[in-house]
Amino acid sequence: MILIYTHKVTPRVRYIFKHIFTRILQITINFTSKIEEFVAYNGPKFSYTNVPLGKEFFIQSNELLFQQGVKDVEITIQKWDGVPCFFATIEASEIPFDIFAASFFLISRYEEYMPHIKDKHGRFAATNSIAYQNGFLEKPLVDVWAFKFLETLQQKFPDFDCPQRNYQYISTIDVDNAYAYKYKSFVRTIGGFLKDASQFKIFTMWDRFAVLFNFKKDPFDTFQKAIELQKAYKIKTIFFF
Repeated sequence: MILIYTHKVTPRVRYIFKHIFTRILQITINFTSKIEEFVAYNGPKFSYTNVPLGKEFFIQSNELLFQQGVKDVEITIQKWDGVPCFFATIEASEIPFDIFAASFFLISRYEEYMPHIKDKHGRFAATNSIAYQNGFLEKPLVDVWAFKFLETLQQKFPDFDCPQRNYQYISTIDVDNAYAYKYKSFVRTIGGFLKDASQFKIFTMWDRFAVLFNFKKDPFDTFQKAIELQKAYKIKTIFFF
């Protein structure tokens, strides 16, 4: 377990620390706002506050996690060993930015609550995001930060044993329509022919006719092929009908 001292344990603090430590790194954590409890603890620990208490492992905190509501936030991108980051910290901090506030900003989609220009559908456009504008839109930046932070922690606490994450690959197939043309009602079949005819979809009409009279296989009927692949590669597969 890692003990974390912070001057105020807010819902935002609990949320993002749980995400980084519990969900990503699978490390148990606990919080304290009592300096004497923090000092007395002999295991791995660090402080997350404005200034260090002493010479402990320290991360300077940004005000974002201690605020309520949404306020304008100025973002200045810098680099941490070549990785984009923001919310710079003082020199005494073990890493050059507040990983927790920055992670909360990204995961909560904080910038989408700030004033912005919406697209024609009333949505926040990806091109408006700091991720797009700074070239990390398709990178799992929070996870990258988390594992780099873990390296820093292990350098400070070399005896700390961090559990290894495992994963299982599961293939899932959503079946919205089991068949394109087969097993439809008479009314739907005739309606499909008429709609295709009104739109001059000659090839679609032929496909529909060929499938219904068993000259061709229904184009959506790929279930046997999927099962063969599942057996060949021994992949757990779940079909959702």
